[in-house]
Amino acid sequence: MDGSPPRSIRLSTHGKLVAAALLVGLAILLLRTIGPVLAPFIAAIITAYLFNPLVSWLDRRSRIHRAVWIGVLYVIIFSLLFLLGTWVWPRITYQYGEIVAQLPRLMDFVAEQFEGHDTVELGAGLTFDLTTLEEHFIGMISDLGRALSGGVPHLVFSALEIVIYTLVYLIITFYLLLQSYELKMWAVNLIPPPYRVEICGLGHQIDQVLGAYIRGQLLLVVIMSVLLYIPLSILQVPYALVIAITSGVLELIPLLGPWSAAGIAMTVVFFQPEVPFGFSNVGLAVLVGFIYFTLRQIEDSFIIPNVVGPLVKLHPGVVIFAILAGGSIAGPFGLLISIPTAAVIRILLTYLYRKLVDAPDVTPPPPPITEPEPSHTPPRAKEEHSSARLHQECES
Repeated sequence: MDGSPPRSIRLSTHGKLVAAALLVGLAILLLRTIGPVLAPFIAAIITAYLFNPLVSWLDRRSRIHRAVWIGVLYVIIFSLLFLLGTWVWPRITYQYGEIVAQLPRLMDFVAEQFEGHDTVELGAGLTFDLTTLEEHFIGMISDLGRALSGGVPHLVFSALEIVIYTLVYLIITFYLLLQSYELKMWAVNLIPPPYRVEICGLGHQIDQVLGAYIRGQLLLVVIMSVLLYIPLSILQVPYALVIAITSGVLELIPLLGPWSAAGIAMTVVFFQPEVPFGFSNVGLAVLVGFIYFTLRQIEDSFIIPNVVGPLVKLHPGVVIFAILAGGSIAGPFGLLISIPTAAVIRILLTYLYRKLVDAPDVTPPPPPITEPEPSHTPPRAKEEHSSARLHQECES
């Protein structure tokens, strides 16, 4: 010991950049290595994010502990899943099996329709060969049959792995909901004090977009599935339940999803063996297409503005690019998250651009964090003082 006072290690700017790059690289490598294990954690984060506002609202307006409300939420969700599993799921699996079984008959029907009509006279000496069209159409149906048969729900993991992953998902979701306030304060505490107001405002903007989009889209799936099931059932469309649910899920894919759903329904109706109310197959297919078009206009004019809101402000060209890029990068999951991801990137790029051009800050301050320490929690003076200080810094 030379008697010099102790000194802490300080990283230079270059050292900080190198350390940050190493941490990011190691994080990416770790995520790629343990990818399959992340599924229950990602699902738990999304679930907690969706239900935390409800649990927090109940916690603030009662003297009942959050854990009790989370338990009540679990019971309600499990009860609904049980009811859906006993009533809806058997019908879905039955109609799904019927679709797979009907595909060979559909190929025979298509072949009969083309039989004796190998060419079509277009006039002026022009003819159109239908043989190639028939081969492509039957091949498409055959490929669809193989895809549906291979897509029957099956166990990817062993039974033990499924049980473990489910338990992990439920436990992580429970603790994320239980400790959401502490996690929020921990995240705020990571931000250097001089920048907390600005970063909290930016985070609030992102939270608004993600919250509005995710909750709105999930509600939209339910609304559109119900609205489509009613007319499809009245028109006696085969597999109405499967088609309605599929159409609702396809609503998650912007622009392309709804029109794909309409195409699926019209194709089924076009080859429907028995047509009700004196319609022809073509007439009923046109009517179903009109129903989809009308509901789409109602969705765009009334449902989306009130359910999702105007927060996701993206040009249609950007939406198409985001969908294609998301599908190319991450497959079906990329299609689902492409729009909210693009909206968040828009917010971050706008923020970065204003910093690059030294424009005045326009990031609004976040609203007050109205989730105080619950009154039924034992007093903890030091934590309450710290939480109050963080509140003041994020609200000032």
